Amino acid sequence: MMNSALLAQWQAGDDAARAKLRALFDAAITGQCDADFKEPAPANSVCPTTSLHLLTLTILNQLYGLTSAEFYKGDAQRYVRTTLMTQRLLGVRKLTLGWPVYAFSVEALGQAMIYPDKHAPGPDMNKPLVPQTSRHKIDTPNMENGIPEIIDDYLACFTNLTGLNPVAHLSAPYSLAADILGQEALIVALLDAPGFVAEFLNHLTDQVLVPWLEHLAHRFPNIWLELSDASGSPFFIGPRLCREVAAPPVRQLINNFPWGNHVFVSNYRGDRPTQTDDGGRRKAASRRGKKTNRAKSGAESPAELIDFKLSVCPEFVIKLEADTMPVSFYVNQAIQRGKALYLGIGATRIDRNSITDRKAAQRELADTAAEYAQAIKTVSAALARNGHPRSTLAWPGDIYIEDINAESDFELVKTIIETVAAHGKVTAQSL
Repeated sequence: MMNSALLAQWQAGDDAARAKLRALFDAAITGQCDADFKEPAPANSVCPTTSLHLLTLTILNQLYGLTSAEFYKGDAQRYVRTTLMTQRLLGVRKLTLGWPVYAFSVEALGQAMIYPDKHAPGPDMNKPLVPQTSRHKIDTPNMENGIPEIIDDYLACFTNLTGLNPVAHLSAPYSLAADILGQEALIVALLDAPGFVAEFLNHLTDQVLVPWLEHLAHRFPNIWLELSDASGSPFFIGPRLCREVAAPPVRQLINNFPWGNHVFVSNYRGDRPTQTDDGGRRKAASRRGKKTNRAKSGAESPAELIDFKLSVCPEFVIKLEADTMPVSFYVNQAIQRGKALYLGIGATRIDRNSITDRKAAQRELADTAAEYAQAIKTVSAALARNGHPRSTLAWPGDIYIEDINAESDFELVKTIIETVAAHGKVTAQSL
């Protein structure tokens, strides 16, 4: 079903392509493509995965006039089927399901939202959920309606259509706090009132995430529970604050509950100590005319950061685009620790608006995709020699294109997909 050329023609405004795309999505929405979604990804190949709900939103807006609220919240089966169809059109064989994680998580608590017609939703920061002084008013979401019900419906539909174990995506405590208070306010609070931040994160963990994750684990016994925490990354707040503030509530979830072995955070971006480690805290202090202590950088070696990241993502080693250590470092770390390897390709590398030399970008992406496929094969072979089969987990283990949207260059996406297919065959000799 791969037809990235059709997507490229649609993107260019071709009316015939739009009509063909409409016919394909009509068929998907009415269930005529369900049998294709049941086809498993090849077990003997390195497989790309991706997040592309934004691309599907744009397609359905143009084809059917759906607004973002109608797309994300109007019909769970339509949402899942069209998201899977978009993956198939791009040649993605390892099917996954995503949604606007941060927006959904805070909306479930009652936060006023903005749903632009053609773009993903976000919190309306002019209408804060609660003032800092009323943070304890945030209570457990009702699991029987609103966003929790929508996510349940997504996961049930995805499981039924694909036969795969579902992965639920929710905000981790720090990122949830950032969407409630605002990024700037939370960073200032880290400087002025660290005790408040720790207490607030614990409150969100106990009152929001524990009951929500328990509900999901009960409803879907084989579920994986991914907590997204880009705001709490070493890249943004520094390794020390990530380790000491953002991560402890996540480890509490992993260590203290029977479903905790299925909880993970895989998007703590940044594998090198920041210049001052205090990250945004130091910037906030500068704006407020305050001084901070530069003596304690809390700097860690890259291997120590891998140790830390594995404490909140125990099943696999991951390198995202924002991680700058060479791939060979990640290969060695994965082999030493007996973990599957997962490698990300950033959205900016396929953004058609930021590419000045398309041919050069295509060559670079082909080289990257080939290198990544070989790296994952190398790790798989080493694990197999030590008696561990190649990872069959629902989410990790292969190559992740971090975002595909309507401004992505589909020819570059095709280059990644086809290069991985050409170089990613896992044979008996490679194992």
